[in-house]
Amino acid sequence: MDNPDLADGVLLFDETMEGFSARADEARGACDPVLDGFDEHTYLLAFPRLALAIKEGKFASALDHYRKHGAAENRLNDVAYRRAKAGNPVDTAEFPAAGIDAFFMSTSGLVLFIGWVNDESSSLLKATVMAGQDALGSTHHIARCRREDAEGIVATTAGKLLGFWGIRSLPKHSGPDAVAVTGIALTAGQERRTFPVNVTRVSDARLLELSLEYLATSRYFANPQVESHLQLEGGLGKILIDMNVQLSRQVIGAAYAMQFGPRRAKFAGSIIVCLYGKAEFLFIQAAFFSPGAGYGNYEFIYVSNSPELTDQLVKEATLAARIYCTSITLVILPGNAGFGAANNVAVNFAQSERILIVNPDVFPRDARWAERHEAILESRAADEVAMFGVPLYYDDGSLMHGGMFIDTDIGLSVGPNGIERREMLRVEHYGKGAPPQTSAWLASRPVTAVTGAFISADRAWFERLGGFSLEYVLGHYEDADLCLKSFSAGKPVWMHDVPFWHLEGKGSTRRTAHEGGSIVNNWHFTRTWGTLVAGGMGGRAPRLLASSR
Repeated sequence: MDNPDLADGVLLFDETMEGFSARADEARGACDPVLDGFDEHTYLLAFPRLALAIKEGKFASALDHYRKHGAAENRLNDVAYRRAKAGNPVDTAEFPAAGIDAFFMSTSGLVLFIGWVNDESSSLLKATVMAGQDALGSTHHIARCRREDAEGIVATTAGKLLGFWGIRSLPKHSGPDAVAVTGIALTAGQERRTFPVNVTRVSDARLLELSLEYLATSRYFANPQVESHLQLEGGLGKILIDMNVQLSRQVIGAAYAMQFGPRRAKFAGSIIVCLYGKAEFLFIQAAFFSPGAGYGNYEFIYVSNSPELTDQLVKEATLAARIYCTSITLVILPGNAGFGAANNVAVNFAQSERILIVNPDVFPRDARWAERHEAILESRAADEVAMFGVPLYYDDGSLMHGGMFIDTDIGLSVGPNGIERREMLRVEHYGKGAPPQTSAWLASRPVTAVTGAFISADRAWFERLGGFSLEYVLGHYEDADLCLKSFSAGKPVWMHDVPFWHLEGKGSTRRTAHEGGSIVNNWHFTRTWGTLVAGGMGGRAPRLLASSR
């Protein structure tokens, strides 16, 4: 039976647990058979209300309570004592104001938890996923953000981030069919509390999407770009990237291809187009690419990241092949693998040694596009056409892209521990908005990078570089990453004058998760290439690029 002196109530500790166990030496040294297995510190951890009883003078020590009541009540075999002795903490009587708002669990055992807590030190917060009394896994990789709703109901220090969210992978044997998650235990400093949760089951892809959406919509007190990067540094950035890589590999592993129109054993080039959210551009591109001479030397490979568009894409491909005599391969993916992974898998179906990565909203500005493209391949040195981009124009005729360069932004994070300086890379386009015939941006020349809206590449070189990295979530920065890989491998990318229109942002749908992906990608791109850019590859006239000519 429970001791009446340990009634329920809120305890306000003004001494440490070590203070309450200061008399433990005497207890451990006593020759008393009743003490077999007794440990003062563990006893206090297991039964935290005892601390107040000791403070009020009801007991001289934990040992005193054990001798008077605990031994008779078999407290050393109590589950709380056994867990504390095994190193599993138990809930403490005092815990700061907190709440769990959402708990998602994916089919593979990944969990996403979202909540808030008025803790004293964000860096000490730990979350443990619980199944009954068993801990399934803990993580310190927790991002913090503002929670205006919580700020309105608790007294807190100005500028304090109350919100938190994190991701944890449960052990393989603890899959969603084998384990019923019952709660999440928060540990803030020395205090701990377990919150019951309602588990929402989702797919792995949906859990990643939810995580990216929360990252994109999180608010902070200071520069959101700087603060979001700092939160990703705590381990969440790598977790999100690893999730994306695994999901992308699963999706492209189930690719299914269909062919339409005339076939050849070999083509001069393979135009690869990644589709997401919109199907109509397939037919429109066939109409705009077809009038020029040499068009029949190229095949189109459309790879779809939107399985729900399959029926419409089959109809569009059938009509385009019949009306414009276009050779089309349609690659259907069972989910969204992201821009880079989708283009990589499409290359496997190419029947040429020259691949052209083209956005669905890119169209020839010159009907002789095929002739001009092939003339460049024939007239320029091999290194100058290993990978190159072309001028792209807005629909009003102004220049949109004449190559890309990389600058560095400096951001400051102001917090209770001081001011932290952070560098973040930014990709810009040469000549953006310039008149269409600005010769400086049309001339053949090496550049830092070119946009993924149009890249012409030697297939063997593209494959040697490993194609686009799967570590860029959904899409953004993987084109600049590929170009810097090419430079680092000994071949800078070039610009050559084959003009195309680009209806920027019109070829696909963009959702909140894509904004979250862009944050992760900018963080990852900066970490990957920051040293190279700082060492001479940054700015409008990179020193390293000039020396490579």
